[in-house]
Amino acid sequence: MGAVYLFHDLYGYLMEMSPDIAAMIEAFDDGVDTEETIKYYQGKMGDADPRQFVDILAGHAVLVDPAENELEGIWAFVPIKARWTVWQRRDTRLTLWTAWGDKPVQQLFLDEEETKIWNAFDGTKRLIEMRHHFDNAKLEGLVRKLVHSDVQALKLSVMPWTAYEKRPMTAPAYLSSTMPYARWKVGDPVAPAPDLLAYHQDTIQEADAQFDHQETTLSHLLRVPHPALHGKTYGQALVAALEAKQAVPATGPIRILEIGAGLGYVARDVIATLKEQGREVAYTIVELSPALAKAQQERIGTTATWHVANALEVTLPEASFDIVISNEMVGDLPASQHSREDIGLSIDGTGNADLAKLRALGPGQALYADLGMNIDDATEPFYLQTGAVQLVARIARWLAPNGTAVVTEFGQVGQWPKLSTQLDHPELSTHFGHLLQAARAAGLQANVDFIIDLLDFDRTLQGLATTRSYFRALQALAESAGVELPKLGYTPDLLAKAVGDKLDLSTVGDLRWDRIEDRLMGLVPHEFKALVAKRVAL
Repeated sequence: MGAVYLFHDLYGYLMEMSPDIAAMIEAFDDGVDTEETIKYYQGKMGDADPRQFVDILAGHAVLVDPAENELEGIWAFVPIKARWTVWQRRDTRLTLWTAWGDKPVQQLFLDEEETKIWNAFDGTKRLIEMRHHFDNAKLEGLVRKLVHSDVQALKLSVMPWTAYEKRPMTAPAYLSSTMPYARWKVGDPVAPAPDLLAYHQDTIQEADAQFDHQETTLSHLLRVPHPALHGKTYGQALVAALEAKQAVPATGPIRILEIGAGLGYVARDVIATLKEQGREVAYTIVELSPALAKAQQERIGTTATWHVANALEVTLPEASFDIVISNEMVGDLPASQHSREDIGLSIDGTGNADLAKLRALGPGQALYADLGMNIDDATEPFYLQTGAVQLVARIARWLAPNGTAVVTEFGQVGQWPKLSTQLDHPELSTHFGHLLQAARAAGLQANVDFIIDLLDFDRTLQGLATTRSYFRALQALAESAGVELPKLGYTPDLLAKAVGDKLDLSTVGDLRWDRIEDRLMGLVPHEFKALVAKRVAL
């Protein structure tokens, strides 16, 4: 998304910066004069003072004195095992597995002495204390190997982990962060955020890979009968939720519209569940991506009809659907970024938005003014989810009298959208307060539910906590034992059942489990919401 991330291969620091700062770092490559370099970059970074950047970079050992022995600096630090590391014990040796981003899966084999050193990394001892117990060259070599961006199994910290145990949120972010991105070098262009229309129409080619790796959704993780949903799939649980809200017509055919149907699992299970009840279902799907539409058609067959089109442009008959489903897709719709000054707000947080300025930004932005949205609390900068608000207005027109819409996504009721930087395309968290205002302004009765409440999650369960790269590495480890691990929302029982007697999970690390509402694979289920809106018949 236009940023450059620097990974420090000796300490494990992770630093976000703009390309011009990275270029300044490279300017020091040959030990140039510091004052001359600062003078050269003065005025080339906007209002920023390059001296401040130099001080910060020196403080993080990105820039070092040419006379300094860089390796001597590590001995005062505490080695802390990084999160999201996959490893397996075999007798007295350890094997590490990595799969960062789209890089090939790699294995790193530790010998017996290196494994003993690994075991001694308890997050409390400084390297200088450990040098009395291990061969110094071996210790230094292992630290350099494990911290390096190719492996990322170790980080060096000024403070022992005990300093953060009671308040983990105070720990430096780099201790738990990873670098899954493609390598970049100064001089290479920084790819701009892709156009979302072209991304979905052209870039998405492998439908399954899109949801197994690029952007896994909550519904994808719960596409099988799942203990968190009391043995139901996500689609089955959604039908039960709609029935509980009396949103399913009691008689006659049920006309359902789904906007952006992913791989088709939700549609498949919604249709099957209602048909098992003896109901007639007319299911319509609007899908922007031809590759995803093809996958849906293969999964669902002739039980649905398709419009391979943009949901913000497609023509559908008004007042013709009893149920409209938009599942985890409004964060992919067009949005615009602005400064508070663009709409007449002061940077210090005071004042009221100038609606004339807001309308002048474009038709999508004007809709915010027309609907009476309160945007005086906008952050700096801020995003207007023009596409999401437009879609809610369109859904209101498509709903039949007494029809109900469910719009789900990751976000908060009162929090301005945040950009997800871990994906290969821009995606925003959703300001559900704005969607709620849009629905009510369109004449709908609406409220916002937590997905975990709407679908009646069993919150007592534990879920596997991973990142995309971690799970790829875990899949590779499992595959080496003859086990196929599909991308699912694993509980301890589900994972044990998946590996059977082929893989001893007690030898595998670092398996992390969390409350299923707090972390499931790479998602945070309690942060997923649902706008539930109804067109009340007059």
